[in-house]
Amino acid sequence: PYDYQTKAARAFIDAGGHGVVVLACGGGKTVVAMVTLHALGTRALVLTAGREAASQWRRELLAKTTLGPEEVAVYGTDKKTIAPVTVTTYSMLAQKGGSGPTRHKHFDTLASEPWGLVIYDEVHLLPAPVFRLTAELQAKRRLGLTATLVREDGREGDVFALIGPKRYD
Repeated sequence: PYDYQTKAARAFIDAGGHGVVVLACGGGKTVVAMVTLHALGTRALVLTAGREAASQWRRELLAKTTLGPEEVAVYGTDKKTIAPVTVTTYSMLAQKGGSGPTRHKHFDTLASEPWGLVIYDEVHLLPAPVFRLTAELQAKRRLGLTATLVREDGREGDVFALIGPKRYD
């Protein structure tokens, strides 16, 4: 990792493990998450904006870490696999139709897991009603990643209320 990526991960960890890291497009937000995950050595759930992003996260984790294929899973419509590092989409968690406490089948399934870290890729999407539910996931730590906190509806502050303050920009 570049020095600034390590500093971003360290700023997040040193602040108690709740907050947002803002880096420009192509700045290596995924690498920051990997450095954080390695330092914490815990189970993690990664939330992404779409299926392609989820697949990309898995490819990057397998290519740039010592994690093996059985340790990184994509929880999606075709396979509902849970692993030490599980990647899924905001939309997957927001799907209704379950019989559990939230009536969101996949949310209730994944919320029952003991995550030590939840990584919110494109965290600026979180205030949208369809994604807001995901902020209710219980975890010891929450890392939000984004290139921009600008929202057309002016709800940037909601991100900090849901995940934690900006830790690195």
